[in-house]
Amino acid sequence: MGFMLFLMAFFGISEGVVSGILTGQEMDKVLALAFLGILYYVVLLTGMELCRRQRDWFYEKAGNYRQIALWHGIACAAAVGLLFLPGFVRPLLLLSMGMSLVSNSLFGMMFGMFHGMVYVLCGQEDIYIFLCDILLVAGGCLAAYLLESRENLPWKAVLLFLYVFGDMLVFSYLSFGTLEWDVLAFGAGNGLISAMAGVVLCPVFVRRLQDAPKKRMEQILQENFGLVQDVRNFSAIDYDHAKKVSELAGACAGLVGADPDVASAGGFYYRLGRMLGEPFVENGVSLAKSSHLPRPVVKILGEYYGEEALPSTVESAIVHIVDSLVAKFDALESEALSSAWNQDILVYQTLNENSAAGLYDASGVSMNMFLKIRDYLIKEAKLF
Repeated sequence: MGFMLFLMAFFGISEGVVSGILTGQEMDKVLALAFLGILYYVVLLTGMELCRRQRDWFYEKAGNYRQIALWHGIACAAAVGLLFLPGFVRPLLLLSMGMSLVSNSLFGMMFGMFHGMVYVLCGQEDIYIFLCDILLVAGGCLAAYLLESRENLPWKAVLLFLYVFGDMLVFSYLSFGTLEWDVLAFGAGNGLISAMAGVVLCPVFVRRLQDAPKKRMEQILQENFGLVQDVRNFSAIDYDHAKKVSELAGACAGLVGADPDVASAGGFYYRLGRMLGEPFVENGVSLAKSSHLPRPVVKILGEYYGEEALPSTVESAIVHIVDSLVAKFDALESEALSSAWNQDILVYQTLNENSAAGLYDASGVSMNMFLKIRDYLIKEAKLF
């Protein structure tokens, strides 16, 4: 994570320095651009890290800082390339929209404004083009949310075109005192590019971001993942238990329409805190966060056996059900469970006791879900 933050700062500072050199600025101006980049990225990256610590916002969109740093680097390189276009042609809306998609609108706005400041210091803009860019950046932040849904895309494209073209129309008139035909053509082209690229690329971008959590869930359960190896090295018994709970929880989640990937990952890491000892909940959550496990998995670990908080999601309740049941089967001699009748009684007894204690009242598990899970665990699941 620290390296990715450094990489983002490096890209941004390099954008300012390279832009100054390419536009023939004096060395003092180039140094000023470098210091502007340093000051700006101190504020930006500090804000991002504070948001991550307080709300874990990057879990909700980008899977991790790697995705943010990748888009950031691409956008900085594109911003340098835009230096060679006339001021009213630069599609800054797309750059701020991309940053808003992988983080949030606040950082998308800050990111776009930085590009505008670099252009001003490089002598590429007057006050009217700068104001035009600010409105484009703000529009990009809003467009990121507008285009997340594929509904009414043609009308959204028209709205985006009119916004960009109107922005260009107003500020080009203020800049030149007249409506220049070539500037109007540039504005129309910018509007078309922004609208078409936004409508086509934004849903693709969103879909890739939505697929990222699933890929991350699959990654953290692979045998070569560091934390999986740590669990296996810690205890073969705990590792086998985790594998069994993961498999059963994923199957139960798929059966009732919950997220199998979250349930599988939560089931595998449910007892993670045992590796560090008591307090199990606090240590499990701490280890999960330091290993950058996805937010839903960390939440399940925070509700470990209802010690500090009751299960608040269907996936968390499923993991609790399966883990408590598997633990009982593991604790009993196989001879005591040799008959199907004994197995059925233990499943009924365990699930009914947990339900009667109100452990799943806040999880959203309906009676129909509960019965489906119970029937599956009785009839189909291999519990020992």
